[in-house]
Amino acid sequence: MRNRPVNICFYISDYGYGHAARDIAIIRRILIDCNANIFVKSEGPYRFIEQSLPNATAVKTRNDIDLAYIKNSVVLDKAETEKRLNSWLLSWDEYISNEIAFCSKNNIDLILSDIVPQAFIVADELGLPGVGISNFTWHYIFFNIFGKTDAVTSLEKAYARGEMALVLPFNEKMSLFKRRIPIGLVSRYQTMDRSAMRKKYNIGEDELLVYIGVGRSMDTAFLKEMKDSIHPRVRFLLSSGLCSPLKNAIKIPAEETETQDYIAMCDLVVSKTGYSTVSEALKARVPMLLFRREGFKEDCLIADEIKRLGIGDEISEPTFLDGGWIDKLDQMEEYRGKFEDLDDRFKRDGASEAFGVMMDAML
Repeated sequence: MRNRPVNICFYISDYGYGHAARDIAIIRRILIDCNANIFVKSEGPYRFIEQSLPNATAVKTRNDIDLAYIKNSVVLDKAETEKRLNSWLLSWDEYISNEIAFCSKNNIDLILSDIVPQAFIVADELGLPGVGISNFTWHYIFFNIFGKTDAVTSLEKAYARGEMALVLPFNEKMSLFKRRIPIGLVSRYQTMDRSAMRKKYNIGEDELLVYIGVGRSMDTAFLKEMKDSIHPRVRFLLSSGLCSPLKNAIKIPAEETETQDYIAMCDLVVSKTGYSTVSEALKARVPMLLFRREGFKEDCLIADEIKRLGIGDEISEPTFLDGGWIDKLDQMEEYRGKFEDLDDRFKRDGASEAFGVMMDAML
């Protein structure tokens, strides 16, 4: 038995809020049953992490990059993305040196990463367990954009230095890791139930509440083409920063962190394909209609699985913008019925499974 708390350093991708949302669920689970000091390193979702985890230490650290999209579209800008990738790799030596110093100073026992590649180099250099948590690697994303370039090979070598990967649903093979352990769905638990949330916002049980989302990893300028979707029984829920012409709408408050409660009070999610939104909708048994970002391979993993499970469908960007998805409302009962038949992996508590594996890694 240890005579001091376990010291954990958790590196979280800066790309959007999806990585942070699922990792918050895991960190909350660790803090329930483990005497641990947890340092959470990220920059993009730093404030979200800090507000959500008062018992952990958030440290603002830029870990990785955003992909670039062509203006007013959901199409990847390959040239600009390649510039960002190459610039990021040039920063690695200084980053790794700084993180080795940080982890040494704070007597870190375990390094977790979702799914920052440099973290595995740091862990290996220090002789510490380096555990990945994700459904994909950045190598998978960039290899499918650029092929086997020198930059992509650097990502491959970094991940190969990790000890193991806890593989989330909607996953690629994650074959760069020596050891891979599939775990169940990871998503934050609701803090307020559906009925209470709907009562709070005066939403009748006979009304359909539809979440319209694009996440935080995209430029929302393309929404200027969105048309108001008018339906007598439909109201809309929008994320706090989203500007759209939808009139019969409420917004998630800007200061709110427990957005899973808002997803759970909805009857349908109409959104870009994103892990946190999808996992929270799946946990709350809310059907989904999803559009893909062109060139971002993770979206294929998620959208294809949602269709296979029968709990939603894929729509095009034009259908998202012009409201044509309204025609699919008649299929919602069919989608809802499929939640009873979900694979066991989507019913298990992945956060508890992750906690068990991490503790084993410490022994």
